[in-house]
This record gives sequence, structure tokens and C-alpha cells, in this order.
Amino acid sequence: MIMPKRRYVDLHVKLYGDHDPPELLAKMAKHLGFSLIAFSLDPTPLQRCNEIMGEVKKTCEQLGLDVAFRLDLQPLRSGELKSLLRKYRRTFEVIAVKCRNVSVARVAARDRRVDVTYFDPSDVPSLLDESQVNLMVESGHFIEVNLLDLVYEQPEKQARALWNYRVAIEAAVKKGVPLIFSSGSSKALEMRAPRELSSVALLIVGNERLARDSVSINPMKLIEVNREKLKPTYVQPGVKVVESW
Repeated sequence: MIMPKRRYVDLHVKLYGDHDPPELLAKMAKHLGFSLIAFSLDPTPLQRCNEIMGEVKKTCEQLGLDVAFRLDLQPLRSGELKSLLRKYRRTFEVIAVKCRNVSVARVAARDRRVDVTYFDPSDVPSLLDESQVNLMVESGHFIEVNLLDLVYEQPEKQARALWNYRVAIEAAVKKGVPLIFSSGSSKALEMRAPRELSSVALLIVGNERLARDSVSINPMKLIEVNREKLKPTYVQPGVKVVESW
């Protein structure tokens, strides 16, 4: 029996802050062997979001590269998070929340409109505790680690970041929280091939299959499920509108 070829995904390439042109980032993703790239935006007016997404889709279609769009939220208050989710959920295939405090982390973990949560390495030991993990398992959330969050000039800081992630993430994955490992890049030179990303993920989860899944099966499943949810015919899992009267 021939196993289907893995399709690799970089779920976090930023189009905000100091970033390279989308065309250059897309070309690099194609060159590195990715089947799909998710470009992330920060909260901007919806009209501008749609303009950017339309332009980038055309570029990726010409390259033969599948593209998705995600919104990165970094709220400091739970009320701010809820407001942003009401405004943007139907526009993006992926909603990701960077959790900086316990109140936002708990709300993000409970809210099924959130797909992915991620943490600074200094925050992950205190925020990704047993209560947080249990909420994420119940809601079906994914946890993400970005390669750039592990890159430090000082070796001791890099070792500490890796240790913090390994202790917290390994425990979460064992309880059933799926891991996504992304580049977190905004520059073409920061992007890495799937094999390189999965090699670093292996240092965190300690399991080769789980590491490879974190750059292929897990992010691809998230995109496929959410694309189905965004269709006008979708009602709820297992239920869709077949014919309109």
C-alpha cells in the first residue's frame, strides 16, 4: 500500500511589522518544499484585510502554492479578545492568540472561535498549566511554537527557552493537545525547510512522528476543517445545507 505524500505547512509567516514582500515570502516557501503557507495579519480594517488577501492569493495561485490567512491577536484583556473575535472570526481561516496573562489565556482556551494559542518562552511555564491544558483539550485547540521564539544570541537564553517549551509543551501534547511548529518569520531568510522545523520540534516533543505531524498533518487538518466551517452551507459538525428552498 502506497502511503500518501505528506503536505507540509508553515502556518505562521507574518505580513505585519518589518516584513518582506509577500511574493518573496511565497517564492521562498515554494522553494523550501511547503504545499501551503499561512500569512498572518494583525487587526486592521476589514476592507484593508480583504485587499491584502486578494492580492496575495493571486500571487500564490501563479506559483502553484496553496495559501491561507490567519489573524494574530495579542490582547491584554479578555473583553478585548471577545470583541476582536466577534469582528474577525468569519474573515480568517485561522485565529491565533498570543497569551500574555492568565485571564486572556483562560478565555482563549475556552472560546471555540480561537484555533491556536502560543506563548513567549518566559511565560509558558506559568500560563500553560494543568487547568489551561484541560481547557484546550476540551475545546479542541492547537498549541503553537515558533522557531523565532527559540532564536537568541546568548546560548544560555536559548537553552532556557527550549527547556521551558519542552517541559510545558511535552506535558500538553501527552494530554492530547496537538502541536503546530511554525517559523514565525517575516523575512525570507528567517524561513526554514520542513525538515529543519521538524528537527527542532523533535527537541521539544521527543517523538519523531509527532514532530513531523507538527509541520504537516496538524496544521493541514486545522486549515481543512476551518475552510469547511467557513462555507455558507456549513451548520455544525456533520450537518450542512444541501439544498435551499
